[in-house]
Amino acid sequence: MALRIYADFNSCMEDDRGKWCWCLRYEGKILDECENDLQLRDGMAVTLFYEDDSEEFEFGAVLGHVPIPEWCNMWMALIDDASFRRIR
Repeated sequence: MALRIYADFNSCMEDDRGKWCWCLRYEGKILDECENDLQLRDGMAVTLFYEDDSEEFEFGAVLGHVPIPEWCNMWMALIDDASFRRIR
């Protein structure tokens, strides 16, 4: 089963591969603080989600890095738009 990671869908960016989204938290922990425990790697399948009081949804995605040098240490994921699932 894929890791379910909270993401910032308001800060997505696009390149020739598709839409990228910032990966922020896993089970309430900042993702960068637990990346070694989770054994994160480029190409890893994950589920990105968003939830607040009024809605919750998720997408399938693949972890990777955007080729911008100052961003090389930040986890992002390439979203599969066709995998959108509204939970509420």
